[in-house]
Amino acid sequence: MSFSSKFLLFLSFIILFFNGSSISFILYDVRLGAYFGNGLFILSSLAGVLFASIAEVDAGRRGFYCKYCMYGNLLISFYPLYFHLIGMWVFPSLLR
Repeated sequence: MSFSSKFLLFLSFIILFFNGSSISFILYDVRLGAYFGNGLFILSSLAGVLFASIAEVDAGRRGFYCKYCMYGNLLISFYPLYFHLIGMWVFPSLLR
């Protein structure tokens, strides 16, 4: 595994950690507004998917981490939709 592949996988993991802990969702949503913040959150998650898919890994343990980062970032990119849909249906008075 080359240095560039390790670096891309590391960047994908950092994005996964930052977006998965909802720190970036709160920061993007509060600081940048609902639409632009959600768009930036989704784009950063998709950038993590792109970094993980570009990384050239061997089969085995490193392949697991590559798939973990790729599918994790892809799943996390749906967080804003989930949070806003739950907010609309469960707590509609808070969104007014």
